[in-house]
Amino acid sequence: SGDSPSVVMVEQLRLLLQPARRRLESLKLALQDLAAEAMRDATEMDFGFLVNRSRQVLSIGYEFDRMHLHQACYDLLASEARMAAFIAVAKGEATQESWFKLGRTHTVAAGRAVLISWTGTMFEYLMPALWMRTYPDTLMARTLKGVVAVQRAFGRERRIPWGISECGCARTDQSGHYHYQAFGIPAISLKWDAVAGPVVSPYSTCLALGVDCRESLRNLKHMAKLGWIGAYGFYEAADYQPPAKKPQLVREWMAHHQGMSLLAILNLLNDNIVQRWFHANPHLQATQLLLQERPFRDATLKAEHNATQALAKTG
Repeated sequence: SGDSPSVVMVEQLRLLLQPARRRLESLKLALQDLAAEAMRDATEMDFGFLVNRSRQVLSIGYEFDRMHLHQACYDLLASEARMAAFIAVAKGEATQESWFKLGRTHTVAAGRAVLISWTGTMFEYLMPALWMRTYPDTLMARTLKGVVAVQRAFGRERRIPWGISECGCARTDQSGHYHYQAFGIPAISLKWDAVAGPVVSPYSTCLALGVDCRESLRNLKHMAKLGWIGAYGFYEAADYQPPAKKPQLVREWMAHHQGMSLLAILNLLNDNIVQRWFHANPHLQATQLLLQERPFRDATLKAEHNATQALAKTG
């Protein structure tokens, strides 16, 4: 009949379709404008004035009050700065020499030879890989696989999910806002006071989807079973730091962590489409040979590691 519930619902749907179509078109235009603005900002960005000429690497910033470059520099290959260094070389605002000036100090952890990062976070190692290709059997490919193995070993030893990176933690200020800290694995960190917490952040595992998909999905499922999910997906983190008897959930969602997770999932589901978009740029294509650097020999690295350990014991 004309007034049956199904007919009424169909009519309601028909009335809603047109305004929904208009809103979707408006959203599409807004996203296109945002993408164009982001591309314009990236194109107009000048890295040249940030290059420390004596060290040939990028400074961490410019001090306007004192009108000179900050003395501290981004000087590690295993850091988020390698993306900026790569783009600066591609744009001709830094020399190829600056890429090879980035530190490549290695260590051995969990039986794996990996590049050292500043704090030992998943973010430092894996965030650039959302955009930048990781070619097989290269220095960075081996490091990324090794870092995921180190993270898994850390979690396994403590019988907790793995994935340590900078994130919010359960400690709060007087206003009730969560504190934020760069948690990392001390064994692969250059920073002498690096701490793991342990504070486990689900976005860290999402970043690893392109490195070890099977184990990353298994880890995310484990987190889901533990109840680490809220209205907007996985919570920011689970804080295992003492004196808490059980992990304290950090019940917030940080936009940049959610964004990185979505990009990682998009790469997983659509044949690394974010990387393909990034490398479609002709200037980046002409520079991507830098990303094919071969790894050091394992025997040499293990000998260096053993010598360092022996020196530490005698010292």
